[in-house]
Amino acid sequence: MDAACDVMRAANDVAELIRYGKKMAERGLVSAHAGNISKRIGNSMLISTHGSMLDELEGKIVQVSIEAPSPLDHLASSELAMHRAIYRQTGAMAVFHGHGRSSIIESLNTEAAHIVPEDSESAHYLPIIPIIEGKFGTEELGHAAAMSLKEHRGALIRGHGVVTRGHSVEEAYAMLAVIEQACHIRYHLALSRMLSRHRDEPCRS
Repeated sequence: MDAACDVMRAANDVAELIRYGKKMAERGLVSAHAGNISKRIGNSMLISTHGSMLDELEGKIVQVSIEAPSPLDHLASSELAMHRAIYRQTGAMAVFHGHGRSSIIESLNTEAAHIVPEDSESAHYLPIIPIIEGKFGTEELGHAAAMSLKEHRGALIRGHGVVTRGHSVEEAYAMLAVIEQACHIRYHLALSRMLSRHRDEPCRS
């Protein structure tokens, strides 16, 4: 009976990642082969495979140890090191990495170390959104992400999207959507303010 329950739980965990991978693609939080997601299972994690498309994750999720090395490491996402670092150093039960357009633009549009949401909903969940640095797929980026997510539920990666953590898959996804919304609003608000200033400027003959 216990073995059957374990199989059912594993199937449900995989199905949950598949469902939220599709939601990420539908919301424009990721495109093509970009992005990766994982869920902690005890001392291991389920993680999307290298080069997989998040709206087609059937058969594209592997289970690897949170401690390296693990037999299926070569199949796991190229951001495996970042997922491992976050699980080791935080209480995360799920980690999501997306490539939303607005979040990438926002991370490249400022030299600041963080941004502050302009809208009240985003600010309620994430009063400060840090911006971290690091080359994708490296231990350096993994360390930066883990350090940032000790205090925050999500962060922008300079030129490389967003990484979030959650006590559940749903929460990790929600924080990803919140950050994309915050960046989308900031971008369009800045554009609107710039256009208003130009309209208010006196005409020069």
